Order: sequence, then C-alpha cells, then structure tokens
Amino acid sequence: MSDRVSGRSRRVSLTSRIALSLGVLALIAGPAAPIVGAAGVLTITTAYPEVVAEPGSTATFKLNLSANPAATVSLSADGVPSGWTSRFRGNGTVIDSVYVANSSPTASTAPDVEFSVDVPADATAGTTSMTIHADGGGLSQSLQVAVRVESAASGTISLKADFPQQKGSSSSTFTFNLTLSNNTPSEATYSFNAQGPDGWTTTIKPSDSSTASTLQVAAGSTGSLTVTVTPDVNATAGDNKIVATVTGGGKTAEADMTVTITGSYSMTVSTPDQVLSTTANAGTEKDFAIVATNTGTAPITKLTPSATAPTGWTVTFDPTSVDSLAAGSTNNTQNFTAKITPSKDAIAGDYVVTLKVAGAEASGSVDIRVTVQTPQFWWIAGVVLLLATFAGLYWVFRTYGRR
Repeated sequence: MSDRVSGRSRRVSLTSRIALSLGVLALIAGPAAPIVGAAGVLTITTAYPEVVAEPGSTATFKLNLSANPAATVSLSADGVPSGWTSRFRGNGTVIDSVYVANSSPTASTAPDVEFSVDVPADATAGTTSMTIHADGGGLSQSLQVAVRVESAASGTISLKADFPQQKGSSSSTFTFNLTLSNNTPSEATYSFNAQGPDGWTTTIKPSDSSTASTLQVAAGSTGSLTVTVTPDVNATAGDNKIVATVTGGGKTAEADMTVTITGSYSMTVSTPDQVLSTTANAGTEKDFAIVATNTGTAPITKLTPSATAPTGWTVTFDPTSVDSLAAGSTNNTQNFTAKITPSKDAIAGDYVVTLKVAGAEASGSVDIRVTVQTPQFWWIAGVVLLLATFAGLYWVFRTYGRR
C-alpha cells in the first residue's frame, strides 16, 4: 500500500516539474503573437484628429488606411451638422470608396485619402465631433474626428505687390504682380477685383490663367495674381491709387498700388501757314518751313527731323536736331527748314515728300506736295531761241524778198 502511494507521489512531482518547466520556457519565449483570423485586419487613422477652423473655411483630415488582405473599402461619415458639406477625396477626386492593397498605414503603397468638411460662414463657435466609417473585406472600423469652430483661429491672409509704385505716361500700360499668402490651416477659394480711377481700365486675373474668376490656395501656401492698368488717355500728371481686393475663407485682404503719370506725349507737324504744297525746279534746292508742336502735357526730348522723298531727291534740315520741346501753351513749337532738292532728271509733275519729326516720346509727320517745274533758264533760252528764229526769217525775207 505504501509503495503505491509513493509511486503516485513521484508521478505528481514529475508532472509538476514538467508544468513548471513549460511555464519557464513560455516566460523566456515571451508572449505569443496574436493569431490573425481569416477575416484579416483593417485600420483607419489620422495624425491630427482634432483641427480648428474659422467660419467659411474648410477643415481637412488626411487619412491613413491599411488592409490585410487587400480590400475595397467603402467610406462614409456621420455626425456632420446640417449645412456643413463633407467629402472624401483621393488623388484630387471626390470618392466613395478606395482600394487598399495589402500594406501597413506607413507603406509607400498606402492610398492618399482626405476627408474634408466645409464649415459654413454662419457656423457658431464650438466643437463638432464626426465619425468616419471604413467598411471592406468583411471588416468595419471607425475613426472619430472633431472640428472646433473659432472665429479667429485660422490665421490671416495677405496680399502684396512686388513693385507697388510705377510711373510712366498716360499712353503706357502698367502691370503689377501680386502674391496672395494663405496663412491659415485650411485651403480656400478666393474671389478678387481691382479698382482704379474713373476712366481707367483695370483688370485682375490669376497669373497662370487668363479666364479664371477665382483662385484656390492651399493652407500655408501662396497664389499669384496679375493686375493690368491702362490709364485714361487724358489722365493728368500726378499719383493715382489702384486697390486690389481678395475675399475667401471668411477673410479679406487688400493691396494698394500707385501709378504716377508723368504726362501725356503727343506731337503734330504742319506748316506755319497750313499750306501743304510748294514748287521746285529739277536739281535746284528749295527751302520749305515746317513746325513741330508739342500737344501733350510733358516735354518731348531728342527731336530729329527726317524725310521720305522720291528716288534721287535729297532733303536736309536746319536745325538737324533739338534737345527738348516743352509742353504747354507757350514755347511748345519748334521750326525746321527742309531744304528739298529734286533730282536733276526729274520731269515736270507733282511729287509727295513726307517730312517727319521724331522725339524720344512722340513723333509727327506731314505730307507735302512738290510740283516740279521746268527751270526758268530753259524757258528764257526757249524764248530767245524763238525770237532769234523770227529775226532770222525776217532778215531773209527782207534781204532776198525783192529779187
């Protein structure tokens, strides 16, 4: 009897030692990895689950999705307040589902998915929680996100011109390049306009588009606008203010620019007596007076006369140049003498000579009709020859007529 008890005691002791050994081995090996069932794994996370946005702006959450095995995952959201607009985007396109390859959330093959919410301009301050649902491969996961609406939470926007002050004549066109900085945490779409003095033409557009009427700028990024200004042709000298305004995301920014008109430039060329014709003899120089008048509001500099004449003709001027011609009602004219010489073989008739005065800022011209006549010397010679002929005939008849 005692032998049977002793044997059972030895077997219990052996069993205890085996159990203890297995326990030690389990501790050494560490906790066992969880066994993934046939249903697989689906995860959805975001690095920033709570954001702050202003009324009229857009709050955006970048989503990280992973699946094992790969699956097509449907996306939806609830808890979005009435009047708010939510959407899922993938690669810039609005989506309802996304294919998730067998990957981890940080793998390079993970899809690029965003959840965005448009906060209405009349939204009240406070925190709104929403739930994003992901369903695919027989699994479901949820992610809670929140938007805290705060009227002054999303920073500011600014509008700045590269060169806000420019100057030139009223016939010039001025171009200003502006940078719109969206210093907010949300992407926004901006409308814009520009205003100049009455009678001026002022346009504003995105720098990379001639037809777009709005400009979309990502959070923390910049956009470019171009303002083109054409002054009134009768604009007087002085400073003129141009104002560009952008509005979007519940914010407004302005940029002031200045166009300084230095004056208008125009010039006419005519004759002192308004007679636009003259006569000349072939090969003989003929003086012809013209007058240049500054009809603008600013001085014209470096005046130089020139002419366009028939082939073989020569035209020179006195003076050959003038440094400056003043504007105004006095001292705004300059006389030139054009010395026109028709070619020696020019036949009688009417010819056109264009006389021009060009300055650095403006120019003018006038067409002159030049009638080429037979030189007086040949007319006199013809008369003398005719008289000599009659005298000779008279002598012949008188001398030999009586025979």
